[in-house]
Amino acid sequence: MKENQFGFKPQKSTVDAAMAIKAFVQESLDAGEVIALISLDVQGAFDATWWPGVLRELRESKCHKNLYRLTMSYSTQRTAVLSTNSLRTEKAISRGCPQGSCCGPGFWNLLFNSLLQHKFMARTKVVAYADDLLIATRGDSIRAVEIYANVEMSKINEWSRRNKIKFNDKKSKTMLVTRRKRREDKGITIYLHFGPSEQVTQLKYIGINLDQKFKFQEHIRYAAESCTKLMHNLSRSAKMTWGLKNEAVATMYKGAILPLFMYGAPIWSEAMKYEHNRQNYVRVQRLINLKMARAYLTTSNEAL
Repeated sequence: MKENQFGFKPQKSTVDAAMAIKAFVQESLDAGEVIALISLDVQGAFDATWWPGVLRELRESKCHKNLYRLTMSYSTQRTAVLSTNSLRTEKAISRGCPQGSCCGPGFWNLLFNSLLQHKFMARTKVVAYADDLLIATRGDSIRAVEIYANVEMSKINEWSRRNKIKFNDKKSKTMLVTRRKRREDKGITIYLHFGPSEQVTQLKYIGINLDQKFKFQEHIRYAAESCTKLMHNLSRSAKMTWGLKNEAVATMYKGAILPLFMYGAPIWSEAMKYEHNRQNYVRVQRLINLKMARAYLTTSNEAL
């Protein structure tokens, strides 16, 4: 299995996938290059798993005959049945693996592995987490990146046709990452299924908000706002002001707010060296500290 697939693998997580992209982008930015990030969403996800493609991958990986025959038997003569009070219809199916099943993750990784094994250019990084795919291509100029990215996308489009998988045009996005201060046209056109994909200024990848300068200010602001809303909702539902014990408030903070607060910390932690980013989190922590201490609003952060 390719090392760039981080989903359904032991000792791998969404943070590992995001860190792989961050390392590639940061290296490119340090070299003064620009990067095109292309996020692709598989239409139908697990339901789109094409069994002939899975069987082909098993053959090419020289899978043991018993496992191959078991998989072939599993995918043969399967039907979907819809029954109503007066009607029953049956249709043969040739794709799809139940999400949450034991075999589903393995079948999906086998099929997606054929995409990750493509011979992409050295200036391209392809990272997958289950069905979330992100392509990063770098170059010396915006026009060069546009050309390189479309070459890579032609390979991916060909793979999708071969494996009967379609990417969702509405959910697939493109973002240009650059820290150049020069005035230039930052519009790029990346083609997906013979149509241009939407270019955005912010891109959300496996729970991390990425911005055009890769400084993670938007992610920190978004996390702080989400935690504030969650805390106010918990306050209303649990009536913290009306006598909920400090220990219970602390449990809510650690169990509900802190995980959201700290998700993906290895990726954006460097952004905390800036005061304006730290203040976003300090304000949220102050709110929960006030509720736990039941102190006056004028109490300082240090005292809380």
